[in-house]
Amino acid sequence: MEKRASASKPVCLSVTLQDMKMGFVFLWFMFLPMVVFADRIYTNFEDALSEKTLVHKIKITYQQLDTLPDIFDYFPNLEEINFSNNRLRSLPTSLFRCKNLRKINLQKNKFEQLPNELHHLSNLQELSLSYNQLQSLPDSIGNLKRLTQLGLKQNQLSALPFSIGWLTRLEKLTISYNNLIELPSSFSQLRSLQFLDLSNNYLEWLPNDFGMLIQLRFLYLNRNRLKFIPESIGNCQLLQELDVSFCGVLQLPSTLSNIQKLDYVYVDRRTVMFYPDPRNRFRQHIIEVDAGEINYRPSQSF
Repeated sequence: MEKRASASKPVCLSVTLQDMKMGFVFLWFMFLPMVVFADRIYTNFEDALSEKTLVHKIKITYQQLDTLPDIFDYFPNLEEINFSNNRLRSLPTSLFRCKNLRKINLQKNKFEQLPNELHHLSNLQELSLSYNQLQSLPDSIGNLKRLTQLGLKQNQLSALPFSIGWLTRLEKLTISYNNLIELPSSFSQLRSLQFLDLSNNYLEWLPNDFGMLIQLRFLYLNRNRLKFIPESIGNCQLLQELDVSFCGVLQLPSTLSNIQKLDYVYVDRRTVMFYPDPRNRFRQHIIEVDAGEINYRPSQSF
């Protein structure tokens, strides 16, 4: 009798493990539709309207859209939209009631301005507005407290609002190929910035406290009108790549020599160099760029 009881125990254990496996399989098939719908990208409004509550991502590009329908109230779970490469000039009011929106891509359209209602998108993390015709940004942009990436390349911006400094979580900012003459005094409050591209503008100076951007890793200032870089840049001890080529006769501060992580400094023949620290001579590479060179930086793909 004892042998029979002992022999039955493995059978019970085997059944229990089998039940557990079946339970996992059941849960997988139960949640699989939710995963599939969350990853689905809707490429037309007709399909999206037929499955309103399942819509998380909408992507309609290269369709020559000049307006968007005012129907975004129907998508309570909308998180990402991509309407790049169209002809849009304005946004419907219902879009600003999409509280779950995290990513917006509107690059390569025809926007000249943005509405103040932008600040209602309190969960927005990424905003791409490059290759438009923006002449100014609304003050409300500073209320996008969760924003980590902002793309403004190739617009017509001559100034940035003071509120830009309120974007304290911003990690990547691209404002190249605009008409910027100066930066607002609040700019140095962007202390989470890691990537900053201000190239191809008309900047004549940088704030003296520019070195407060202590998280900077990539800084591109090439093709501006700068005469000097503030000494405080020496506080940017994480800086890896600096491009200051074609700014005219530009004086580089000696504090750059103390940045141990600085791998590449791009200059031209008119740049007045800093005296390199012998301890960093095998780390810091000073590269003189010719006027016709393009795609010369390792990070050019950013």
